[in-house]
This record gives sequence, structure tokens and C-alpha cells, in this order.
Amino acid sequence: MNTILVPVDFSTTSLNAARYAVRMSRQLKTQRLILFHTYGGSYQILDQGAEVVYETTKVLLENMKEELNTLQHELNLIAPANLEIDNIVSDGFLMEEVLDLISKEDIGLIVMGITGKNTIEQKLIGSNTYRLASESPVPVLIVPSKADFTRVTNVALSLKFKAGMMEETPYHDIKKMLLELGAKLTILNVADDDHRTQPREVQSGVTASHLMFDDMEAHIVYLGNENVVSSIVEYVSDNDIQLLLAVTHKLGFLQSLFKGSVTKQLAFHTDVPLMVFRAHED
Repeated sequence: MNTILVPVDFSTTSLNAARYAVRMSRQLKTQRLILFHTYGGSYQILDQGAEVVYETTKVLLENMKEELNTLQHELNLIAPANLEIDNIVSDGFLMEEVLDLISKEDIGLIVMGITGKNTIEQKLIGSNTYRLASESPVPVLIVPSKADFTRVTNVALSLKFKAGMMEETPYHDIKKMLLELGAKLTILNVADDDHRTQPREVQSGVTASHLMFDDMEAHIVYLGNENVVSSIVEYVSDNDIQLLLAVTHKLGFLQSLFKGSVTKQLAFHTDVPLMVFRAHED
């Protein structure tokens, strides 16, 4: 893992995500970590003339740079010796800026907190993290507000067993991440009770799982519960899982994963981060 990108808005959750990323970098043998902040161009709406806009921009830039430098210094105290920590400040819009940085800086992983600076008790995942998890070409690690890094040895991957699962699952990227972590894999069948009502689709998923991951230490678990999310949360909690993986289809599966009280269960009642990979789609 060459470079990790950590967008921060200086909220408690984003600062915790930054600390988590630094500690995880040791296990991933990451060489570089970039702290990124953008103030979103909000000053541009000021109708105060060019001089005021310029001064506002200058002050914002200086303040944000100072805050990032302070955070960078703090993180250097806990960082492995071979990790280079840099910071970037922008006045652009987060989504576009991050997607641009992925290619420019050879980003391999994005790490973000689960909430923004508004309210930590919001029921839905923060819109920026939510969109990035769906649209980023590299995996996005969503770190719950209470998560503290523990070495990752056991990983669970939630998959909906169905025909065509192998074609849409970015299993090469998932396997690469697992190899870098040196972790064991459990594949969770999240097909509800389809193993009874649609046995052909489930068997197709089982076959695909073996084709994708048989060269790794992996096994399949059937949750067998109509409440898929509760089953995932319970399994992760009871089986020493340090990281949960999911594949998103342009907000589709990820959206279903975070309906209702799911965010509260997954993010606020457990300490297990969620790493999201974008599905291969036509």
C-alpha cells in the first residue's frame, strides 16, 4: 500500500479516523499518508468584492494549514518511522477533489469517519463518505466514531449470493488487500432465506466464492436470518472480526446496509470499521 488519503474536517470522528489510518499503516506497510482538507469554496458566495474574497481566502488557507500542521505533528508522534505524512488544503468541493487526488497521488485507500462535523448522532451516514464509498475507484474505509485500531487478523466479506456474482465482485482488489493485511477471510452469505427459495442462485454464489477465494484461507458462513444487517453485526461481534468488507453498487447495496437503525448498530454499537469496494458494473 503506497499511499493512504484521509479527508479531515477536524470533527472528532475525522480526527479519530486519521489516528486509525496512521496505526493501520504499520500493518499495511504504507509509505505515505496524506491529510486532506477542503473548505468547499464557501467564500465564493460572498458578494463583497474581489479584495474581500481574496483576504477571506487567504485567512481560511492560513488557518486550515495551521490546523493540518498541528494534526500532522500529533500523528507523527504515533506513526511508524517509515511513514511520510503530508497535508493538502483546497478550496474545491470534496467529492471532485478527492477523485482527482486518487489519480494524481496514486492513492490506494481512502479512510474517513462515519459522520461529519454536524451531529454525531445522525441516523444516516454522512453524505460525503456515502458518495465516495459508492463512486471511488479505490476502497474506502469507513471508521466508526468509537473505533480504536486493533491489528486485523480476521475479515468478514458480506456478499449477496446470486448468478453473476463473480463478474461484479472486485475480488482481485479484495484479495490484494487481504494479502497486505495478512488476514483470514470469512464470506458471509447475505441472501436472507434465498438458500431455500432460490437454491440455484445460492449454489451459483457458492461456486463463485470458491473460484474467487479458494487460493486463500477462507470459509463461507450462512447467516440464515431474515434480518441481514442484524445478523452481520451479531456475527462480527461474536467472532473476533476486526474489519467488515462490502461491495457497493452505486449506493444500492450500501444503501440497504445502512437503512433505519443499521448505522447506529454498526457504527455506534460496534468498533468494527467497514471497507467498501465498488462493484464492477457495465
